[in-house]
Amino acid sequence: MVFEALKSLFGRRIRLPRDQTTRVPRGVRKAVEPQVAAIQAAIDTIAALPDLADVAKTKRLPKGFFAAVDALADAYEDYIVAVTQRVPALQSAARAGTPEGQHACREQPVGVTGVEGMAIYRATRPWKDFPVVAQELARLGEQQFKDIQALHTGKDPEKIAMSSLAVQQGRLDFARRAEACPFLDQTAHRCRIWDERPFVCRMHHVLGDAREADPRSPAYPKQVKAYNVRLPLRQQVTLMQIEKRMLMGAAPFLNANVLQWLQLAEGQLLSEIGESPQRLMPDGQAPPKANRNRPGAKKFNKEKEKKRK
Repeated sequence: MVFEALKSLFGRRIRLPRDQTTRVPRGVRKAVEPQVAAIQAAIDTIAALPDLADVAKTKRLPKGFFAAVDALADAYEDYIVAVTQRVPALQSAARAGTPEGQHACREQPVGVTGVEGMAIYRATRPWKDFPVVAQELARLGEQQFKDIQALHTGKDPEKIAMSSLAVQQGRLDFARRAEACPFLDQTAHRCRIWDERPFVCRMHHVLGDAREADPRSPAYPKQVKAYNVRLPLRQQVTLMQIEKRMLMGAAPFLNANVLQWLQLAEGQLLSEIGESPQRLMPDGQAPPKANRNRPGAKKFNKEKEKKRK
């Protein structure tokens, strides 16, 4: 156990392209301070919402939660655009989720926070093909866990440290399967959740030959040159503190995270306090409204019964 911990700290670290650390130049950081301030303001709005710690119990989000998460995503996107405009290398880079950057959508598992996962689940649950997407999420999540668990040497197979070599190598083994993200439209080669896509997908830019980002490439992952425009560190820490307050124990990877909210909501939409609960059918669609003018409707049966009597 101690030996494993030492190896994870001082041994060879396995990094996928999204793990690569990129430092935004100091001059650029100075120029994009207004965008960073907007990100912080959006996070502060989420943090100020009441009853965040009660979500697991009430299964309802505070009023305004999803609007605040959307504002955070928009502010982060504005920050990425502002950085891109000032870093020449990014202006011709391929972004994950686009036809040019589609190969990066086969790099799984994708990390995600609970806040992002909730927004993704709320946006995708009404899809007609959501049951198919959910089955694919479950299949990939199970395979990912098997790949990691097969390398785990601890006594408890359920307790695996995120920093362990088993997780690092397991992530690489799973990525090399080159499974497409369930949210990738494989006909148009575009992300279907573009407006709600995870932050690790928003930040990811592939420099040079984007085809090398395909995990099936012989050069993967060492030769992949990535520029990751991460959420600034202070804002990352603040978002993590919100996660702790919510007491949700959110799964760190997209496949399991979305299914976690599906289970919490018991198959229905995640709603905010004050919203009328909307019941969905298994295919994700709202049930059809009753047609009270059809011949067999109750009101006509009542009239027939009165005449008969």
